[in-house]
Amino acid sequence: MKKGVKFQKADLKNSPFKVGSIFNPLKLEGRKYPLKYKSLSIDYPTRLNAMAMDPSKIDMRSDLKYSPGEVVFSIALFKRVSVKKRSDSKILVSDNSKRSSLIRHSAILIKKAINFKEGFDIRVNNSKEIRHCGFGSSSGLISSVACALNEAYGNPISPKDLIRYLAQNHGEEIDGDNDHLNPVQCIGGSAAAGICKGGLILLAGESVPIATMDISDNYKAVIGIPRDIEDLDSDILMKKEIKCLPKFIFTGKKYGKTIAYNILHKMLPAMISGDLKPVGDVIYEYRYNMGSIKNCSFTYSKLPKLCADLSFIKKTNIADVLAISSVGPAIFAITNKPHECERIFRSKKLKVYSFLINNNGYKIITRIKNA
Repeated sequence: MKKGVKFQKADLKNSPFKVGSIFNPLKLEGRKYPLKYKSLSIDYPTRLNAMAMDPSKIDMRSDLKYSPGEVVFSIALFKRVSVKKRSDSKILVSDNSKRSSLIRHSAILIKKAINFKEGFDIRVNNSKEIRHCGFGSSSGLISSVACALNEAYGNPISPKDLIRYLAQNHGEEIDGDNDHLNPVQCIGGSAAAGICKGGLILLAGESVPIATMDISDNYKAVIGIPRDIEDLDSDILMKKEIKCLPKFIFTGKKYGKTIAYNILHKMLPAMISGDLKPVGDVIYEYRYNMGSIKNCSFTYSKLPKLCADLSFIKKTNIADVLAISSVGPAIFAITNKPHECERIFRSKKLKVYSFLINNNGYKIITRIKNA
């Protein structure tokens, strides 16, 4: 632990905490890391969370160390993050960057991890993000800023350490309060989607990437979002989810061994072979036959019927993968027949989006060396 850096005691489950609080510090060597790039910008992808490996592990924890594992897809829905060295030590977020509390939290996490002294102007163009629909927009924003700053210092924080560090110090914004965040479970998928190479990524244990797979450009992610959903902040959604946690725990305890078997003997071999259909079979069984969709219906009460009406997309091989993302209400298909999936989603009155799969992590757009 660095001298002069105070860390928050990990004694909370539902209490808001101050922006920049650290519950699980990163133990780097005590050396200094010089700034390599005085100006830098990256494009950071979005993740879709197809399934958990053990949903019983999503129950609220006071230490913020979650280990349900997850199966994520990285898609080419990018946010642009730009950081520029200042002449002072201040960290300032541009006025047109949305959700500045998350941006400041991320910057402070990296500042405390590598103990940098420089100040930065930070700008994030995340105008296309879709909040609280299952895209990991909060964790993705935190991860994107963290990766930009880590890149500016030559990546002193390793990929596996950065993924875990961000997941275990995660929070989400509170509407009307720019100085505090809500503790919300984070597994590491948004960080992995930008840090790891591969359109499909598996994380197990405490946010550890264990397998990746590149996905052909012939596939797209087609996403449908109900038009009548409410835009609720993280506090309201978290209270709804807490009431449903016993259902997640029950599913994990009942099906955990089956899920683990399916991942080990079906999904992982298929990934090595580059075959997406068996991957989708395992995801479909979890979502449709193990109660996952019903468990997640607190985000949208019509979700079970809507998903049932769309199930033929997978059953008739229109798409290799059909699932909700995280707890929804976004529904997505990974398919080489995107136009057909788009038509079907529109027939159900969904807002439809299509994106390429991203196999390359975040992309460096510009960088200028520090003198």
